[in-house]
Amino acid sequence: MEAVALRAAVFDAAPHGYLILDPDFNIIDVNRQYLDLTGARQESLVGLPLFEAFPDNPDDPNADGVRNLRASLEKARSTGRPHAMPVQKYDIPIRGTPGGFEERHWKPLNTPILRDGKVVALIHHVEDVTDETLFRRDQAIRLRSAQRLNDLAFWEYDPGTETIYASRALAALLGLPDREGTLPARDLFEQVHPEDRAELKGAFEQHMDATEHTVVSLAHRLIKEDGTTTWLSSHGELVRDHRDTPPRFVVASLDITRAKQREEMLANTLEERDRLLAQKETLLGEVNHRIKNSLQLVASILSTDARRAGPGEVRERLHGAAARVRAVTSVHEMLYRSNEVTSVAFGAYLRELCANLASGDAGTAGVEIRCDAADVNLAADKAIPLALIVNELATNAIKHGLAGIADGIIRVTTSLEDGRLVIDVADNGTGKDVDAKPGLGTSIIDGLVAQLDASMTTTHAEPGYRVVIHVPLRSA
Repeated sequence: MEAVALRAAVFDAAPHGYLILDPDFNIIDVNRQYLDLTGARQESLVGLPLFEAFPDNPDDPNADGVRNLRASLEKARSTGRPHAMPVQKYDIPIRGTPGGFEERHWKPLNTPILRDGKVVALIHHVEDVTDETLFRRDQAIRLRSAQRLNDLAFWEYDPGTETIYASRALAALLGLPDREGTLPARDLFEQVHPEDRAELKGAFEQHMDATEHTVVSLAHRLIKEDGTTTWLSSHGELVRDHRDTPPRFVVASLDITRAKQREEMLANTLEERDRLLAQKETLLGEVNHRIKNSLQLVASILSTDARRAGPGEVRERLHGAAARVRAVTSVHEMLYRSNEVTSVAFGAYLRELCANLASGDAGTAGVEIRCDAADVNLAADKAIPLALIVNELATNAIKHGLAGIADGIIRVTTSLEDGRLVIDVADNGTGKDVDAKPGLGTSIIDGLVAQLDASMTTTHAEPGYRVVIHVPLRSA
């Protein structure tokens, strides 16, 4: 009997409020702190159904205390496990004032009492957090202002009762009345885009047994009543009020619709750009192909005219013009064959040009051409002038410096030095006649060097002649 009396004394002196309910939620017992918190008397509560003793405030159209508390008690009763509720607004009657209610905020915990595996009673434990809640209202106002500025919405998901405690910002996103409060979770999930709904619910379900502060994070869409789509980036943490209670999830959702729209516009713009670039590549390839064909036709006509002309200057000039046209033609041929339609693999091109010269005029004259070219990509507007320069230098060497020379050699070398392409063309011939009047080839070379903003040095050797050209690869 002393132990029973002691337990009764401890129950009555507990610093928090306690109600003991039967499985049908009728009040069996109440401690002194609960009576002090509610202003009620023991004889006016014991024996009454809980929700008859504490009904919702009829003057508050948004009152949902009875519904939320009933859902929590039913959850504890059906599972046999404690259920902690988030802070609830649950106004209580003012005793002695018929019809009067006082605003109060509570933090409840409902714990089942089991006997032989069966729930025989429930303990309703509450802390009055009204003062703390009211004290934080100024902070809440500032937070709501920040939410409006940042499109940020806070909410709390309770899987145990399938309820959500929504901030005003979330209610606004859902098209609900401008208020904070608890609402069925389906009010949110039904507005989630069907393609995202399972992922959102699954993100919570897979973490039900996780440790506290486990992070849940994902982006999802809401479909509003007018059919428009809102993108949310939601980040939350798992919270447990008691180690044996099911978890809750405290979530912040940021409206990222405008960012998603900009992302989509950018993706569409990039897709259109890629389409236009591909079209441009195709068109440029076709242009290079047509230019190559046209230049081949011109070179053929010039060659035909050269063959028909009698020996002398006219034939030489027609033959030289045809060679120059073929040098340009070969650049456009390489542009057309390669995947690049605006740049030329100049090392490969130069080796091909030297091979063509070796099998043409050089071969006829018994001149060997050796080519050591660095691999570098050049824009077509640089590759074509350089091709013409090498063609002129080699042709001049064959016609003049190496004329009548046995074992004549022309060396064509390129290298990269300090952002410049260095072209070195040398032969082992008789050198250049300094008293001779400059010919057309020399004029062409000088003009092309100036066009490239390049520099050129010439060296007379015994034997031979050497030309070195430095071409800047970047525009000044």
